[in-house]
Amino acid sequence: MAFIDFSDAALQVLPNPVDYPLSSLTEMEQRIVALARADGLQSLKPVRKRGWLARLILGPTPPSPMLANEQMEALRRLAVRAWHHGYTLSASALAEAREAGYSDAKIGAVIDAIGRSREPFRSIAA
Repeated sequence: MAFIDFSDAALQVLPNPVDYPLSSLTEMEQRIVALARADGLQSLKPVRKRGWLARLILGPTPPSPMLANEQMEALRRLAVRAWHHGYTLSASALAEAREAGYSDAKIGAVIDAIGRSREPFRSIAA
């Protein structure tokens, strides 16, 4: 069975990620999307306070990666999930961003921009 690589054709049809900025987002929102690239999925879980024995052995509880602004935190959570899962986001992730006040167009722009700037998936099989 033959394999046809359409990645070159897709790059010619789709605009370059550099030419496709997140123009619908503010500068602060663009920074949050960029910073979310370094965050792991563990940053989505709430930080629990350490008990006295854990504080004695491991030290004080580390600072929480959550943002103080609820709307910006929802954007960060959406961006973290998009950086790790690409276009295959759960419906609850999209609903959380909608509840924070983001429109479907803005959510789509974030996910699309992240999807275009992610590394393409390479199969191990030849």
